[in-house]
Amino acid sequence: MAIPDDTRWKSGSEQVAERIGSAIVNGAYSEGAKLPLEAELAQQHGASRNTVREAMRLLAAKNLIEIAPRRGTVVRPREVWNILDRDVLAWSASQFREDPNFMEELVRMRLAIEPAAAREAARLASDDEIAAIRASYETMAALVDHPGSLEADLAFHVAVADATHNRFLRSVAHSIIHAMRLNFQRLFEVPNNYAGNLENHRLVMEAIAARNPQDAYAASLRLLERSHDDTRRLFDAPLEPDTHTPSDMNNEETQP
Repeated sequence: MAIPDDTRWKSGSEQVAERIGSAIVNGAYSEGAKLPLEAELAQQHGASRNTVREAMRLLAAKNLIEIAPRRGTVVRPREVWNILDRDVLAWSASQFREDPNFMEELVRMRLAIEPAAAREAARLASDDEIAAIRASYETMAALVDHPGSLEADLAFHVAVADATHNRFLRSVAHSIIHAMRLNFQRLFEVPNNYAGNLENHRLVMEAIAARNPQDAYAASLRLLERSHDDTRRLFDAPLEPDTHTPSDMNNEETQP
């Protein structure tokens, strides 16, 4: 259930990649632009050419750049960047925090995944995994409106995903955790947003503890819909009517 740590030791190549990557995501190098030659970058960043070369490999792995023979190193289009990479998210945080499209896409992705994860957790969670979900919820409740509650909230969602015993669901949950942190930080700035959705977390936890897949699915759906509404209010976006009905939920529960 461990949440990935944002603070860690960074090698020289990672530090150079961070400086160049930050410059790319913040527009210092536009899409399609060529980066300076390796020797020039080494001089700019006070690093060896080997360090710069490794930094370029790191950025290429994040799809920020393409290293092409005879063309040089070129910045790739924003649409192909690895948006779930924790470094790309960190470098882009100031932009994504104020980007309604990013926030909307993130919550819609969660709507597609998390209710199903809650349903599977209700089916398959061990007693220890249910205890972990409960402990995360209780920490959230104890720290409501305190900044420390944000990490407890993240831990809650990871604990639910871990309890599914599904490698794909667990992988997705751990992949989007850094994007969720950005969303939660933004929501936390609005009074009562966090406390207003706490009850839905409790209902998810209780449905999983009762091993009731249908109720877990429905409670998670309500939680995400509330989060969706709160996220859209951040940007004064019009809210769509709720198209989910109890019969819809029952139908989805019967799907294989």
